[in-house]
Amino acid sequence: MLGLLSGLKILDFTTLLPGPYATMILADMGAEIIHIEALDRIDMIKQLPPLKDGVSAVHLEINRNKKSLSMDLKKPEAIQIIKKLLIEYDIIIEQFRPGVMNRLGLDYQTLKKINPRLIYCSLTAYGQTGPYSTRAGHDINFLALSGISSYSGYDEIGPHIMGVQIGDISGSFYSVIGILGAVLHRNRSGKGQYIDVSMRDTTLSLSPLMNSQWFSGGDVPKFHSGFLNGGSYYGNYRTKDDKFLSIGSLEPKFFKQLASAIDLTVPEFTDPLFDESIPELIKNKIREKTLDDWINIFSELDACVEPILNLEEVEKHPQTIARESIINIKNDQNFSNKQIAHPNKYSGTTLKNNFAGVRSGEHTSQILKQVGISALEEAILREKQIVG
Repeated sequence: MLGLLSGLKILDFTTLLPGPYATMILADMGAEIIHIEALDRIDMIKQLPPLKDGVSAVHLEINRNKKSLSMDLKKPEAIQIIKKLLIEYDIIIEQFRPGVMNRLGLDYQTLKKINPRLIYCSLTAYGQTGPYSTRAGHDINFLALSGISSYSGYDEIGPHIMGVQIGDISGSFYSVIGILGAVLHRNRSGKGQYIDVSMRDTTLSLSPLMNSQWFSGGDVPKFHSGFLNGGSYYGNYRTKDDKFLSIGSLEPKFFKQLASAIDLTVPEFTDPLFDESIPELIKNKIREKTLDDWINIFSELDACVEPILNLEEVEKHPQTIARESIINIKNDQNFSNKQIAHPNKYSGTTLKNNFAGVRSGEHTSQILKQVGISALEEAILREKQIVG
């Protein structure tokens, strides 16, 4: 059975997390990805622990189902190989700072002359324009400059440090959306186009509730200023055994079940969502029982109350098992590796997880042969350290 995106062929010039995560999504859905990797510079994602038989588990996951071509892009012969691939691989995603691909001769304006159907996505920290366009940035900076950190935290300790790269992954998702949108446009018009994705911009787009509050004339959002960021009983509560319960019972029908389950009396004519006394009352009630006690109580209720699980508990959770959210996939050394599965389920397509992330240059010979380079020519390219 063909994959959802069978026929899409993509050259991936990205490293670290945002770009590789985007192309992982596309590869999961059947796109053919060639990951262009540098000969003289190691992708830091490959060095992140834990290592499994010497290979980073993160690399094994976010680079699954991708071929690897290792080359020195500073050498003209390597650029010529890219241009040959471009005839067939007519989608590019790159993650360099603005100007780098221009200096290499691999910018959109140059390459679209070879293939006018080219779709070219640049994923950067701050985009191709503006005073920050060439500035370095990481996830924490995107959260800072989007305003999200200014209202996500506590007065006593300041902004939260999140355990997940929100800005990076938002850039990944918008890159996928942009590429697929451009493919649909190309199918209608026959023309490719350039896509400028800024992770700061994509992060800014993630908070329509807070943004609309400000833009409609409200106060500048800050800590505890809204019902989602500590200004209501919506939150996480410590149990008797020092574990945590998440309470999201925002709608009246859910709050009614919550109040009944924890034996909470609410004053008449009070809107509990905006009553400042309610969070403290809930806090004291939840402290009276263990997490297992609360799990048993709420298991029969539809109140938007759930335990906060660690990853060991997530893996064993019946919903994880029922949804097959964790898969086993083999790498090029044929050992099995647990990974998070592609989350969507498709009625007409079965996703194939063919292989985990491979060693740099694993498919170099195969790809060079594909563009008409002989074994002798490949040997010369390897001797000159143009490919590896």
